[in-house]
Amino acid sequence: MADIFIRKQKIRPGKTERLREWIAEMHDAANREAAHDIWSAESLHTISLFIEHGEDGDYFVWFLEAESMEQLIKARRDSTHPLHAVEDEMMAEVLEDPEEAGNFEPLLHGVSPERPNEYVVERYSDDS
Repeated sequence: MADIFIRKQKIRPGKTERLREWIAEMHDAANREAAHDIWSAESLHTISLFIEHGEDGDYFVWFLEAESMEQLIKARRDSTHPLHAVEDEMMAEVLEDPEEAGNFEPLLHGVSPERPNEYVVERYSDDS
């Protein structure tokens, strides 16, 4: 069974739109192939990104599923890919604490063994 990971991080006030812009830039047509190469090296199966709108501000929430979270962390740590530098810059600019990981207890994760083995990215923002 694949490893799963979820993180919730507070977005700096006034930076929610900037987060949307960064995500759009990182996953535009020019970067799509590079992102897929990175995800393959990380053994990533699923990445889902959300903005939670709360009374005390907005939060960046992300869900990852990888064959091995250890492989994902090692590949990310060893990476010299320019998109990772962009990601680090984005996190530093828009998040109050880029290191915040939260404390989530997984209760259930189901995966179809017959799902496709390819990356298809769907964006849900208005500018897609």
